[in-house]
Amino acid sequence: MSLFNVNSRLARHVLFFGLPLVLGLACHALFNLVDTLLVGQLGGEEGAQAISVTGLCDPITTFQTILFNGPIAGAGVLLSRALGEGNQENLRRIALRASGFVLALSAIMGVPGWIWAEEIATAMGAREGWQLEQCTEYLEIMLAGGFTAGMFLYLTTLERSLGRTNVFLVFFMLSNVLNALFGLFLIYGAGPFPGFFPGFLRTWCEGLNLPRMGVIGSAWSTVLARAIAGGMLLGYGLWRGHMRGKLHWLIPQGRAVLELMRIGLWNNGQIAARGLAGGVMIRTMQEAGRGDPNVVGGVFVGLKVELLLILLSFGWGAAAQTLVASSLGAAKPERAAHEERLTIVFATLTGILLTLPVFVFAPEIAGWFNPQPQLVYWAENYMELMAVAFVFTPINVVISQSLVARNHLRIPVILDSVVLLGVMTPILIIATLAGAGVKALILVNMFTVVGLTIIYVIVRQRVVKRDAAA
Repeated sequence: MSLFNVNSRLARHVLFFGLPLVLGLACHALFNLVDTLLVGQLGGEEGAQAISVTGLCDPITTFQTILFNGPIAGAGVLLSRALGEGNQENLRRIALRASGFVLALSAIMGVPGWIWAEEIATAMGAREGWQLEQCTEYLEIMLAGGFTAGMFLYLTTLERSLGRTNVFLVFFMLSNVLNALFGLFLIYGAGPFPGFFPGFLRTWCEGLNLPRMGVIGSAWSTVLARAIAGGMLLGYGLWRGHMRGKLHWLIPQGRAVLELMRIGLWNNGQIAARGLAGGVMIRTMQEAGRGDPNVVGGVFVGLKVELLLILLSFGWGAAAQTLVASSLGAAKPERAAHEERLTIVFATLTGILLTLPVFVFAPEIAGWFNPQPQLVYWAENYMELMAVAFVFTPINVVISQSLVARNHLRIPVILDSVVLLGVMTPILIIATLAGAGVKALILVNMFTVVGLTIIYVIVRQRVVKRDAAA
């Protein structure tokens, strides 16, 4: 069946279901982009140093989010299936079991992260002195406050799984507004302020005599914003009723928890492979750039732009996962196949439309974060060299998420682990030890993404044929 053999009504349904998810995850990416932009405007070398701190710490905080993402994605699949089956009591039970599981996982990850923050920062290559001190404090706040990220992501996934994509979008936008507002107060304190800082806020900050926290203020703004938005979202769930149930349902036990762990384990494996590969890439570029904060900061700005595009891809992936799981739960396999193909098309078009301006205006985009010439140079290089990969990434992301919805949990883990950890990571390490430059490492990353996408397309064709014959 052709990729484009779809009816217009279903195409509109997939488009308007997926767009709020794409925009919501764009807001999630803007969380980090706004933080990077604000700390970059601290000025001159201070701004470049602040960006380098967030760049070194980001793989760790992202990895924590990855560990949350697996069981949360598993819960989303189970909730979508329960919705398709029309079983409301089972839906509420799953919702509460998953809530308890996320809270327990938060404690398991947060406490060790807070205790060994300095050791983790050292392992990521933070240099003795200001960089190690700020990385340590940043990680203590973000890892100990990770429960806010876990619960916020879970509660938004819950709404998405129930088909309330507008609620998903509204609360992601709210968290962004809160994060930006808190960031303005906490990062700059009582001044000095960047040129864009609103005059009335300057008066408030100076009157309150707030401390200038710099990059540490961005960590606190993130945790506070997610805590407030998550609390409001929990209240909404209680009001609508899908977060109500028996108190003992909060205990993470039973078949539903085992199933979300099974799905989550494999889903985590895939995203963990991507996260670990990304961490190695940052670490090797830190070495190739000889610890220059402008190099690390510039590459990190490029990575933040890439993260925005990746999360837009995961928006379409989430749409595919939800729609396919719901249709399969309602015993409508043909509809599920149509929805999967449509999300691949929409994701690809999104990647093309967003990559073009990034490629054309790379220097201007880099300059928004920090005007340091060397930082702009490396950010521009990263975005231009990775432009081809930016187009290919949405395709492999959507296919991987559709495979999860179809219960082919192992395939994305195997493909990502073999290609990213088994091939790309050793090449990056060997190239760095051999004295390769930062540009060479970026090209390794770009060619790996393109190759991985081609493999996903081939594997998907075989899986679809096998499922149809079963």
